[in-house]
Amino acid sequence: MDRLHDVARLLVSSLALASGEERKRIATSHGILDRAIKHALDNELFPEWARNEMHIADSRVGWQCVELPAILGWAQAAELTNAPNPAYQVTELQVSHRVARTLLRRLNVAEDEAKALGDALMANIDTYQREANEPVTAD
Repeated sequence: MDRLHDVARLLVSSLALASGEERKRIATSHGILDRAIKHALDNELFPEWARNEMHIADSRVGWQCVELPAILGWAQAAELTNAPNPAYQVTELQVSHRVARTLLRRLNVAEDEAKALGDALMANIDTYQREANEPVTAD
């Protein structure tokens, strides 16, 4: 099996545990999720096997996780997420905490480690989303 499928399961499960049942939409546009993943990779919050599967590139539009489109595509195809809008600015988690825990057990990832990863991702998503929505001011 493609290891990116496992990364998708880990990413979605971690976000689901951290987001709670009330928050299901995750910003994916403007490099928001890419930057949150970069931060988590830099701080070694992903398990080593997952870190080895993801690569960050400094592109003309900012930091990008090279594999993120494939990861999100696989998560959507597996119905772990959906893309509720035509512009693909957000993805919506379709995974309950119970399902997330099951996926994590199959990946041999401790729930507390996944929750810590998810918490860091969510905090950075929120920060980067606020930055993306701040108006540009002329000095």
